Amino acid sequence: MSAFRVLITGGGCVEKIDDVRAITNTSSGKTALLIARVIKALNPAAAVTYLMAERAVQPKIEGKPKTAGGKAGRVCKTKTAGAASTDCDSARNFSSCASLQKLLRAELSAKPYDLIFHAAAVSDYSVQSLVVDGKEFKPGRVAKITGAKNVSVNLKLNPKLLAEIPALAKKKNKGAVVVGFKLTSNASEVEREAAVQKLFAEKNPPDFVISNDLSEITPKSHPCVLWRAGVAIARGQIQTIVRKIYAFNS
Repeated sequence: MSAFRVLITGGGCVEKIDDVRAITNTSSGKTALLIARVIKALNPAAAVTYLMAERAVQPKIEGKPKTAGGKAGRVCKTKTAGAASTDCDSARNFSSCASLQKLLRAELSAKPYDLIFHAAAVSDYSVQSLVVDGKEFKPGRVAKITGAKNVSVNLKLNPKLLAEIPALAKKKNKGAVVVGFKLTSNASEVEREAAVQKLFAEKNPPDFVISNDLSEITPKSHPCVLWRAGVAIARGQIQTIVRKIYAFNS
């Protein structure tokens, strides 16, 4: 019998402006790493693949994870016999929305997954071009901008990766369960629900959504709500919610 396969994304994307500047966010990847640890504690034999941002908190692995587009990630270290496994079985890094998209497509086309947590904070926008004192450049193809009197950064809308994942996942495993995340900031209950309902209204909606609000997250507490088919079905700390999802699908 094949191992229960879990794919987890985590951390924030970085969209280059010039050689030293970028558009990013405050995501640390700690939530995704916690999810991996909860899954491994519940099922040490589960095969957990972790796609993580380069600047995110890294899992315990042997050597440095491969960058986007490289070969399979390194195998995680394991504890002594009888103890639970460490964070994951393989891990690979991404930087931008485009590199995460490439990794996701490769992973979901190569092998089936039973459970997918898409917790990465994907950039809504990336840089289309820069205009420096009237001269246009492509992002990442210009040295550090310094001394310019007029600088414009033109943005383009990035694809919604969560909208792609269910269709890709179910080509290899029709029973694949996809969990999306919706983070809001200082939002009312009505606003939080509206944000979640938008995800379920997509052409290929996730099976579950975990919603949370930045105003309620602290180093010691991470309350969230679990949604299924647009209905809130559970509330609690992230660890409890992940256990519920695993119980539904193991």
